[in-house]
Amino acid sequence: MHGNYGRSASHPQYLVLTPERIQERNLDTFGFLNRSLIDYEKYHQYVGHAGVQYSIAVQATRGCPYRCFYCDIYKTTKHHFRRSDEHLFVEIDLLYECGVRRIEFIDDIFNVNTKGFRRFFEYVIAREYDIQFFFPTGLKGDLLDFELIDLMVAGGAVGINLSLEHASPRMQTVMRKGLDVDKLHENLQYITANYPQVILTLNAMHGFPSETEGEARETLEYIKSIKWIDFPYLHNVRIFPGTEIEHFALEVGIPQELIDASQDMSYHEHSPTLPFREEFTNEVKADFLKNYVFDKNRLTERLRRQLEVFSEEELNQKYNAYFPNKRIRGVKDIIDIFGLNKKAIYPETAFDINSVMPKNFTEIFTETYQRYKEVGILNLKTEVRLLFLDASTYFESSGNLREYNVLEPPLGLMALGTYLERRIGSGLTLKLCKSKIDFNSFDELRNLVSTFKPTLIGIRAMTFYKAFFHEICDHLKAWDPNIPIIAGGPYPTASYPDLVMDRNLDVVCVGEGETTLFDVILAMADNDGQWLSKDQLLSIPGLAFYDEQIQTLRIYNPEDWKKTGAGPAG
Repeated sequence: MHGNYGRSASHPQYLVLTPERIQERNLDTFGFLNRSLIDYEKYHQYVGHAGVQYSIAVQATRGCPYRCFYCDIYKTTKHHFRRSDEHLFVEIDLLYECGVRRIEFIDDIFNVNTKGFRRFFEYVIAREYDIQFFFPTGLKGDLLDFELIDLMVAGGAVGINLSLEHASPRMQTVMRKGLDVDKLHENLQYITANYPQVILTLNAMHGFPSETEGEARETLEYIKSIKWIDFPYLHNVRIFPGTEIEHFALEVGIPQELIDASQDMSYHEHSPTLPFREEFTNEVKADFLKNYVFDKNRLTERLRRQLEVFSEEELNQKYNAYFPNKRIRGVKDIIDIFGLNKKAIYPETAFDINSVMPKNFTEIFTETYQRYKEVGILNLKTEVRLLFLDASTYFESSGNLREYNVLEPPLGLMALGTYLERRIGSGLTLKLCKSKIDFNSFDELRNLVSTFKPTLIGIRAMTFYKAFFHEICDHLKAWDPNIPIIAGGPYPTASYPDLVMDRNLDVVCVGEGETTLFDVILAMADNDGQWLSKDQLLSIPGLAFYDEQIQTLRIYNPEDWKKTGAGPAG
């Protein structure tokens, strides 16, 4: 808990919401990401969510067609829109021309439109690209069929992540995912039997509110029946604030104080919100590890296959993130600890990382992108210096041992920066920075801020790193209280009632980041570069902010202004 931030049952009385921002349907209008806004050479030494180095992440859709009650990311996104196939193909061609041979899709969920999904792989096959595709965020496994799986693999899919969440049909109904678990099981069996070269990940969760011990074992046995999944996950359920699972948990009798107490816990820790005895959870996890994850046959078979797709350095980083206790840090640790036959694991021909390494990517992309880059024609009246910070990676010296501390480029901030470039011709200076990469301590962050001298700071945050995010805000305001801070990303979007109580934050963006931020910057430029008044903020849709003068939650919209005279002057 930080000095200026706290959760309070009464905080909605201070919350102001401006009109809802209409979701953009035509994603092609946002253009291709300007990847020269960051230095990819800094990122390529690390593995991302796909578990590999030298990959480029692409997003083909926005939103999610499903309304699973545990998800905190798409709270304000009511629709699922897809870029046109043509637009996506041109970007793939552009990246391939720049030497990219590994592409990961971060979509939730890329294969919902099965016709577009099919066309994508048919296009890649027709181009005869020598390329690897990874789907680390998750495909909806019951939408696949054997023919589509064949097409995916023929088109270069080597990393596939499928989400189960739970094997119980009742829990699928409760969580509103509606997954056909039997169909998913058929597809998993088909992939493992016919395409052992595919690196397969399966996500499952343990401890949903109202889940029974029998249902928990059902999920465990489901996983154990598949031979073999490369990276099976059985996470303890986390109940994030602002999600519908929180409301459901309260309805079934889980106290709010236990939910609050679990917020800074990791996925492998036993949360007080789990419906099981700690002994039972430990028993399930021990069974999962001993009889599946640490099975010698599985390890021998899958390590050999993984070393045909990944370099050993990549696998070491992947396993270092996969195992939370850090006793196992890589392939050699696994071989030594479990007494595996090294000759049976290492392939005759090791994977050559040079075969997928784009040379001088940032330099080549900068030159190639000029054919597609659009420069805005709007010139700001007063300069706005915007510093973007991505606060979703811990500092290297923090000693944090949580899993999933992988490192991805800040795609969301690149999307914002690209859009602003397309709208604004002059008067805006941008800088994109990510924790651990561009500043690896608070001292380095302070030097960055003092050197760049921003007039506005925008921070992207994820719920998993919420404490780190608030700590950064504390420092920024302590160094210079006059620089306004706007927050966006999964955590602010899902939990804006809590975030507005952090008095370090001036405003929270809760909808359509590109157009909302553009309006904020335009208003600042018209305001001689100064931060906005309450009336000015009220005129911009998609924002949430704190106002101690109001006594009840107030959602402002144009009809209110007409009836009451409240809102912006004039």
